[in-house]
Amino acid sequence: MEPEAGKLGPGGPPPPVAVVIPLYNKERHIRRAIDSVLGQTHRALELVVVDDGSSDGGAALVEAVADPRLRLHRQANAGVSAARNRGVALTSAPVIAFLDADDAWVPDFLENVLALAGRHPEAVAVAMNYEVVAPSGARSLGVDPARAPSQLLDPLAYFRIGKHGSPVFSSSVAVRREALLAAGGFPEGVRLGEDIDTWLRLLFRGPVVFDARPGGMYFNDATNRALHQHAPPARYVFFDTIDRWLAAHPQRVDERREAEEFKNFFRLLHAHHQIRWGDTAAGRQLLRETRTETFRREKLRLQVLSRVPRSCHAGLARLKQALFS
Repeated sequence: MEPEAGKLGPGGPPPPVAVVIPLYNKERHIRRAIDSVLGQTHRALELVVVDDGSSDGGAALVEAVADPRLRLHRQANAGVSAARNRGVALTSAPVIAFLDADDAWVPDFLENVLALAGRHPEAVAVAMNYEVVAPSGARSLGVDPARAPSQLLDPLAYFRIGKHGSPVFSSSVAVRREALLAAGGFPEGVRLGEDIDTWLRLLFRGPVVFDARPGGMYFNDATNRALHQHAPPARYVFFDTIDRWLAAHPQRVDERREAEEFKNFFRLLHAHHQIRWGDTAAGRQLLRETRTETFRREKLRLQVLSRVPRSCHAGLARLKQALFS
């Protein structure tokens, strides 16, 4: 039997922060994620790992961890949004932090986000920058601090930054429970972009604190990444979320312009996939329909790539890496 939601033990008070890790076939990585949570400098927390129907031994590794702050919930496979929503429902802490099973935190992540949340009671969430960790161990920041210094994000700032790299990342963000529930939680049944849709719905309710210091680590060597398993869609669910908000705020001209370029990034991602792996004609058509200033060079590069035989694509990619590495 699972402990009552939000309790660290019989009769114990709910902690100030809960951590939710959705788990699906990440046996190789889950202990790294758990250790980075239980090793936080802020120790008053509860950690809920939601095993979303895994077929490997990841859940058994979670059960083997002897720490009263950790509990495991098992469910039939329903997708990452359902797993996150279930984890939220099993807790009662006022602040909820999320971590993917193949990522990790720096030791003072929770200490920092809770301090920022205390200094900014108007904020619906706190997001920290993150490091991208290559298989070689090389690290790079996910968001360039020169482009995105620490600040309070509103929709305009998010779109301006986000078209170059999302300032809100699912493994380095903490949200206020009430705001997340009011925004409707995570959209279930969505394979890609479900996290961005959630951050946008939160952002449309209030500001998000962005701290340019890295708080999370995204590991490029992780297996079973959603982006590796599914092709980028032609239209993401968050496109509709953006369009509804813009329709309700027709006076926000700057936001409309920046939002369109934000969406163009994902349109070009889909066009690239079509050209390299799927329907070249469809990719070219999408490029013709995409009007962009920000990604003009990328659009031109893809137009050229669409005219090159597919058998040459791998060689061009290796050449590009050799020239710019």
